[in-house]
Amino acid sequence: MQKKLRDLKLNHRLCLLSFIFIGVFSVASLTSLRTAHAVCVPACPGTCTTMVTECSNGCSCFSEEGAGDNEDTHTDRITDHYDDTLVQRLWLDRIRENLRAATAQLGAVAFHQVKAVGTFFDAKHQLETQRLFQTLAARAHKDYHPSEGLCEIGTSVRSLAASNRNADLTTGVISNRAIDRQSLSKETISKEGQDSDDLSRLKQFIDFYCDPTDHAGNLNYLCLNGGGNANTFNRDINYTETVGRHLTIDADFLIAANSDTERDLFALSNYLYAHNVMPTVGASLLVTNNVPNENASTVYLDARALTAKRSVAVNSFAAIAGLKSKGEIGSQPFIYSIIREMGDAPMTALEIEKYIGDRPSYHAQMEVLTKKLRQNPLYYTELYDKPANVLRKDVTTQAIELMQKRDIFRSLLRSEAILSVMLETALMEEQDTVDNEIKKLKDEGIARAF
Repeated sequence: MQKKLRDLKLNHRLCLLSFIFIGVFSVASLTSLRTAHAVCVPACPGTCTTMVTECSNGCSCFSEEGAGDNEDTHTDRITDHYDDTLVQRLWLDRIRENLRAATAQLGAVAFHQVKAVGTFFDAKHQLETQRLFQTLAARAHKDYHPSEGLCEIGTSVRSLAASNRNADLTTGVISNRAIDRQSLSKETISKEGQDSDDLSRLKQFIDFYCDPTDHAGNLNYLCLNGGGNANTFNRDINYTETVGRHLTIDADFLIAANSDTERDLFALSNYLYAHNVMPTVGASLLVTNNVPNENASTVYLDARALTAKRSVAVNSFAAIAGLKSKGEIGSQPFIYSIIREMGDAPMTALEIEKYIGDRPSYHAQMEVLTKKLRQNPLYYTELYDKPANVLRKDVTTQAIELMQKRDIFRSLLRSEAILSVMLETALMEEQDTVDNEIKKLKDEGIARAF
């Protein structure tokens, strides 16, 4: 519509310029005729005037410019005169300068308009660039703004690696202590043999674990009304109360002080593995006149082989206790926060500590990450989130799954080791039979050779 209006205005201006041009041409032509010079004929009385229009009626006057010409020549002269007048007076004197000024003005206006159009283009590109930057900034703010659920996962694994190292330490301590006890080490209760081990364990039972109500109350005479706290009764034989039902047990071998739970773990392992330790073997039986006794040495090696088999079994117990031993304090406040949000009524700090421990173990942290965290409905409602955060949660879930699979793999390795030892133990009699037959054939062959 604006283009049509511009075209109409331009046509109007051209028409007006044409009318002005025709008017100017006509006026100039008439002026030229009226101002033609006259030449008087000699017969004309008086003196002729200079202008033809001013000659008297009695004079025969004619234009000097048309003298001696016929009609055609006079027309040509008039045409030439018109042309000269148009070119000289109209074109050269008026239109050319005006067109030159108009051209300069139109050029200036055109350049000004081009500048304005260029400014519009610059503004367009500037606004598009700003919009692109703002779009990218909004996208970055959206994609790189983690959700609260993702932060919960990140803070819950803060001390997971350190807790795992504590678990390995506890596993090693319990396993080494079991081996030292079976090998009659000087630092254990069995340093003097089976009698020393039995008496030490009996005294410990009377002091801490004896329940006077057991055996129809007959233990009251042995325990002297019970020597321990009711919370520790039968902890030396109760795996569930000592280890099984707790997510975190009070065991930390990084500190010098011993806890009741550590004592209970050692007492329980005494009953579960190697209830009877190896008998004491005197030096005289092993060495005679500084020469090793072959038969005694073989028996001792068989005893150590039995200890090795027991150590494989006790390793599983030690691993479970290690996984539930105290972890590092780093992630404790965040795990407490996750547990507090579960259920209709928030749990108190004392209840949470009783449930998960004051320093959650590696087992407790994995319990929260793999199970408890997903029992909270907020975990699923927060999946209605930005695509980037949903993808991050998917990656963290895969990472936690890998850690859980690693723990399962290590458990399977322990089970495989135990099954191998059981198979080896079951085949011991058959192996001895085969060895005896081979030895018998060998002895017969040697006898025949002699």
